[in-house]
Amino acid sequence: MRDERVLQGTAVQIVKGMQDIAFGVERLSLGEYVDWVVANALRFESVALRVQGETDEEKAASLVDEMLRTGLATRK
Repeated sequence: MRDERVLQGTAVQIVKGMQDIAFGVERLSLGEYVDWVVANALRFESVALRVQGETDEEKAASLVDEMLRTGLATRK
């Protein structure tokens, strides 16, 4: 999951950018993609992301916050 790519913008733009470069997730909604990232972070990185929110926007913001909190992402 970790690489040196730099994504910027709103949380939704960042998560959509992540989805654009991920393999096999093009048919997932943004909310489904967030759930997919959470599952894969636990499966492959042993990192539990505590994503919360009801809307896609809230879930995207929570995902970005959690990725920063756990060190899966950094601010540049």
